[in-house]
Amino acid sequence: MNMFLHQSGNKSHTQKKEDFEHPFDGNSSFSLYLEPILNPYFQSYQNVISLSCIPAGPLRPMVTKIDPPRLSSFSEPGPFYSGLQNCIPVLLRQPVSVIGSGQSAFKWNDAFMGADDIPAVFDFLLNHQYHIDSSITSMLQDGPVVVGGVSNRRASGQRKMIAFVSYKHHS
Repeated sequence: MNMFLHQSGNKSHTQKKEDFEHPFDGNSSFSLYLEPILNPYFQSYQNVISLSCIPAGPLRPMVTKIDPPRLSSFSEPGPFYSGLQNCIPVLLRQPVSVIGSGQSAFKWNDAFMGADDIPAVFDFLLNHQYHIDSSITSMLQDGPVVVGGVSNRRASGQRKMIAFVSYKHHS
């Protein structure tokens, strides 16, 4: 069970992780990346569209988390690597209900969306109440802080940021 220790003055208590609401857990905005992975079923490298989190809205059923193996036996995880954070949200060509979730998606030769699918993904997003924010995307791509690249917290490859996206659901 994941617990957090909170200290207040001389008192301390534990709180279950599921009871703690983190202020950054909202998923109405996310980043799309093009990321290399090693497909363990086909023993082949492929570039897939990954996301910074599981998104809100109609895109959600098209996203699953996968746990790909390291790209190379020579790549060693850094000091901040956590096997728990190696699961990568990826965009599927068909809903999870058709392809299956997690590792079962590797068995489909065309399960994952890739570079050739970016125009279709943008079309889907724009037609389903998502906003592709070109100014934030440009700021994140061109600024002094690299957004993308190799993660220091998981075993991933050199990912490239595609876009910053927000879900604009109107009730």
